[in-house]
Amino acid sequence: MMSENKRAFVSTLETALVLYSREMISKMEYDPHNEAWSGLETVEIRFAGGHRKVINVTGDSCIAIMHDIWEALS
Repeated sequence: MMSENKRAFVSTLETALVLYSREMISKMEYDPHNEAWSGLETVEIRFAGGHRKVINVTGDSCIAIMHDIWEALS
């Protein structure tokens, strides 16, 4: 099984959403957090107006991360 590069995936998805989404996204970042957070993984979406959303993606595959982001934006 190939290891997924979640940071690169989210970065690539960020580019697509910044360019083509109706949402005014200014930044989207994957954060695997340190060990003190017990393996928590999140994606933070920042919007042009200053609003932000933090999505829990702990244990998600790249496709599941994309699905969680889609749900957060819909």
